[in-house]
Amino acid sequence: MCRLGLARVDGEGVFVDPVLLGLSDVADKFTLHNIARLLLVTDPPLWLSVAVTPTGVAREYIPQPDLAALRWLGPALDEVLSAAHADVAATHPDPFRKAIGDTAELFVLAALERAGAKPVHVAKISDRYGYDIEARKPKLRRIEVKAAGPASRGSFHLSRNEFDKSRRYGSEWRLLQVVFRTSALFAKTIDCSHVEGMFVLDGNALDRIVPADSTHFKWTESAAITCPDDQWRPARLSPDPTFTAPGLHHR
Repeated sequence: MCRLGLARVDGEGVFVDPVLLGLSDVADKFTLHNIARLLLVTDPPLWLSVAVTPTGVAREYIPQPDLAALRWLGPALDEVLSAAHADVAATHPDPFRKAIGDTAELFVLAALERAGAKPVHVAKISDRYGYDIEARKPKLRRIEVKAAGPASRGSFHLSRNEFDKSRRYGSEWRLLQVVFRTSALFAKTIDCSHVEGMFVLDGNALDRIVPADSTHFKWTESAAITCPDDQWRPARLSPDPTFTAPGLHHR
């Protein structure tokens, strides 16, 4: 169950909160918008982190009942969601981003196993590796896996350790982004039909894009990066047609 604006959405549909509904008759829009933002931050819906993208709000990632409950915000909807997302990102871990990232790793692992690449899921051992999977055949590859939807394709968060390892390992290191179709966000079971594509960015391309530390740019723990389309290439890897993973909302 999640609370959205002046409504609560659960398995039985939308229930209008009588206390907040009473406020709607006396409070101004600014107050109501701040109430909605507070409720979103207090009980953030799982889709919030993926619906708010660097370029705006992708409403196709918001379930229809939730979108209907938020419709009263009108033109302020994107602003309220973006502000709530920023607040949540600053104070809460992101279970949805972790869930979709873990799913992307499993799809890549299954695809590599099917291809006979002898992969090892090193992210399960330690985060210190600076990548998620080692593929041993036909040559050593150190693969950092990122997940995206159609609206966030080409964008990702990269830790300083991941970037340092990309520079250290050079051509052995690459970033592989799994782009999921929007339908994957709501499916009970995710399979290869939910994968739109897999795309590779090599370490050298990343090094050309990320500026060096200076008085104008300095790494903290991570950076949000968007790479131009011409820097990506299709991965020589296809999802395993027999592999499935639990849906993101059904774990």
